[in-house]
Amino acid sequence: MLLQVRIAGWRMWTDLPKLEQRFLLQGVTMALATVCVCVGFWTSALSPAALDRTAVRAAGGDVEGAVAAYVNQADAWVSTERRAEALWRAAVLSDVSLSDPIATVNLLEQLIERCPEHGRVVDAHARIAAIQRHHDGDPIRAGMRWVAAASIEPGHSEAGRWMLNAGLAFADAGDLDNALSALAVAAGRPQQAVAAHLAAGRIQLRRDPAQAYSDYDAAFKAGANGEARRLAHLGMATALEYLDRGDAALAELDEAFEFGESDAALRRRRDRLAARRSP
Repeated sequence: MLLQVRIAGWRMWTDLPKLEQRFLLQGVTMALATVCVCVGFWTSALSPAALDRTAVRAAGGDVEGAVAAYVNQADAWVSTERRAEALWRAAVLSDVSLSDPIATVNLLEQLIERCPEHGRVVDAHARIAAIQRHHDGDPIRAGMRWVAAASIEPGHSEAGRWMLNAGLAFADAGDLDNALSALAVAAGRPQQAVAAHLAAGRIQLRRDPAQAYSDYDAAFKAGANGEARRLAHLGMATALEYLDRGDAALAELDEAFEFGESDAALRRRRDRLAARRSP
């Protein structure tokens, strides 16, 4: 039956004029070429589905292949938006899944250089800062990166945390002036205000005890509670001691005890101050 159909088809084809045969062949060839082009485009780095297709690949366990695919997409002739997103996704996979900080920083630096106006640039600076702080052990460079991120987009929801991180990093490196500048900015954000004031108070204890007292008091006013509140009490008492105001320091600790906010450190400090007052 199938053979008969094929024979009948062949006879129909041979009965067609040569011109019609040529037109039909040209049409079929063009249709096949169009299909091949469409399939090739859809499976290439230029395809609008390339990012999603690569995400599925990463989710399936081929992380290294996904990173390579994202990099290939970033190098293709695509929009800045897609190039930046591809570099960002490759960097996140390199950092989180492959634990490769060197490759991560390289990809993020490419994002910053090649897509300077993209919204991911601030996140790239912040992620590099975290790597420099925790992997490279370079608090100065990390602090500068966090400041860069917050400066690019001051209204970012994480800008306050970035400035707090920068202040703490500078303080650990001994760059106290830059630390205080960064902490002053962080203190303007309600979520970071308490931690920023406490950190500034620690820095100022020996430099300027009066300012340290003000910083610890500001932590109270910003809503310090729990452990932060006890640290503020202890810091204020320490600042008063540096100012040779032992009685006021003891009164500060007595207030903490009165409100049930004492712990072992506060008790030891209170006992020491009380012993000094005893004849």
